[in-house]
Amino acid sequence: MQNIYEIQMDRNIPQSEIRRKRIFNIIKIAVAAVVVIGGIAMTVDWLQSRVKRSSLNICTVDSGVIEASISAYGKVVPAFEEVINSPIDTRIVEVYRRSGDSVDVGTPLLKLDLQSIENDYRNLQNEEKMKCYQMEQQEINTKTALSDMAMQIKISEMKLNRLLVDYRNEQHLDSLGSGTADQLCQAELAYIIARLELEQLKQRYAAEQKVKAADMKVKQLELEIFRKSMEETRRTLEYARLRSPQKAVLTYINTQVGARVAKGEQIAIVADLDHLKIECE
Repeated sequence: MQNIYEIQMDRNIPQSEIRRKRIFNIIKIAVAAVVVIGGIAMTVDWLQSRVKRSSLNICTVDSGVIEASISAYGKVVPAFEEVINSPIDTRIVEVYRRSGDSVDVGTPLLKLDLQSIENDYRNLQNEEKMKCYQMEQQEINTKTALSDMAMQIKISEMKLNRLLVDYRNEQHLDSLGSGTADQLCQAELAYIIARLELEQLKQRYAAEQKVKAADMKVKQLELEIFRKSMEETRRTLEYARLRSPQKAVLTYINTQVGARVAKGEQIAIVADLDHLKIECE
């Protein structure tokens, strides 16, 4: 029986059977591809949006000119203008220019009453000189005081050296039996006291140097702060002379001679009329 089965298994498959199986496999692949493509097409079709033809209004367009009126408001203004304000409370003394005049950089516009601020600035200058003299005087006094203390230290060192010699002499005499214990004690005590006095004097000298140096730094800082304040007053005084900050046209100026003006009040306006812009709504 086994041999019969082996003979049947070794038998060749007919060509018709092979073609039939090959066609069957091709049909299965084609059906699977059709199913996949159809699924993709249905998904894409479902995701696309549609508009019903009944919701559209279709009409014929005529060619021609479209006209519309728009209400607007606009004005031509300078591209750049600068307002000049009074830096102090004062009054107008003289007027040098009028509205519409062309001015260059530094051209005087008005003269204000600057007597008060000029007096303040002169007082600040005098006070600065006084502070400088005080600093010089303090520096001289400091050098003198420190020099005196340094001289005292030298004298104390010489005195200490002399007492040290006396103390050693008493020690030598005591070792020879020529001296007395009382004299030796007095010489030792005098030497110790002189040595402590010298140390104390050196400590005072070092502390005095630090104190004088700190005092001088404080004075220098006060002088710097004072000079900054004085420089601010000088700038205010210079600005109060009211000169044109640039080459432009004077579009406004207060021409009321004798009128009082407050600090920050508008006095003049200069504008660059070579460059314009339009402000509109």
